[in-house]
Amino acid sequence: MIMHDWNSEKKDVILLIHPMLSSANGMKTYVADNIGNGYRYLAPDLSAHGDAVKDTYKSAVDEAKQIHAYLVKNQILKLKLGFGASLGGVILLQLLKYDDIQFEHVFFEGTSFYTNAKLLEWILRSVFLKKHKKAVADPALSVKKMSSMFGTEAAPLLAKHFIAMNEESIRNIVHDCAFVELPPLSDTLQKNCLFAYGDKDFDYKKARRMLRKTYPHAGMKVWGGYGHCERMTNDQEGYCHDIEGYIRA
Repeated sequence: MIMHDWNSEKKDVILLIHPMLSSANGMKTYVADNIGNGYRYLAPDLSAHGDAVKDTYKSAVDEAKQIHAYLVKNQILKLKLGFGASLGGVILLQLLKYDDIQFEHVFFEGTSFYTNAKLLEWILRSVFLKKHKKAVADPALSVKKMSSMFGTEAAPLLAKHFIAMNEESIRNIVHDCAFVELPPLSDTLQKNCLFAYGDKDFDYKKARRMLRKTYPHAGMKVWGGYGHCERMTNDQEGYCHDIEGYIRA
């Protein structure tokens, strides 16, 4: 994990944890730059991504541990917002286990609620490893396919990270998203959490059922017409306007 720190002179801190195949730079482009310079932004490049692309991703627990260590070392114990998308949301859940870090608001985008999905893990692992081999063999095709989901601006970087990622990292990421640890959260912290999904997101239906049981005091937001993490790149201004509204509510 490599942390990026922008606008360090600002008081209110926003932590942005990117999804699989994105990066800290992606969070800056699609979130921070649209919200504006009124906040200090911390954005990690998770292992196997961005500036940490040469590092093997081991686990959400390990990534959260590194983020926590950075926050403590730099005495950043109170944050305005914790944001985690997909894999980033799984890691953010792990970070919430540390009671010395306080978040005023917590926003999850497309976060998996699968906790013991052996069959799903096998399917996703097979699919991702097959797609990885195809992407390495034909980078242009990989960019084309990702463009159809995440837009032409985001696709080249996503494809680049996918091609550079080693198979061990892919296996470990898939495992974490199929075996998510849902830590117990206080009623107060739950009330500060919002879980957002596109209504076409493969994680949405499972999350809708599980959220009522696991975090009944948390909120849910559904983006009509979008798939997994698609609104973040395809409707940047509207998406970030909604996040700002959530922060200020």
